[in-house]
Amino acid sequence: MIQIKNNKVNLDNVHYKIYWAISIVAQLYEAGDSELVLTSVRDSKHSFKNSFHYVGRAFDCRIWNYNGNLNNLTQSIREALGDEFDVILESDHIHIEFDPKN
Repeated sequence: MIQIKNNKVNLDNVHYKIYWAISIVAQLYEAGDSELVLTSVRDSKHSFKNSFHYVGRAFDCRIWNYNGNLNNLTQSIREALGDEFDVILESDHIHIEFDPKN
């Protein structure tokens, strides 16, 4: 199951690979007996003016509700999503962006 923070996360015009990635990340959260909570997709203010959030190619996941080891979860997400995605464990969330290098 996937929750949306405050029912205010904007999922309009999101790249199709983001939807795929969200489904994979949700499965990994469930494997850790936790529920994925999306905290941002195409909304909020972000650190970089060219953030992939603004073009529908990034999302953030809540971490304080995850019951397992966050480093292991982050590594599992990296492995599951592959090289086209950047996965960054921040202080209060996991940031995931679709950023193919070729």
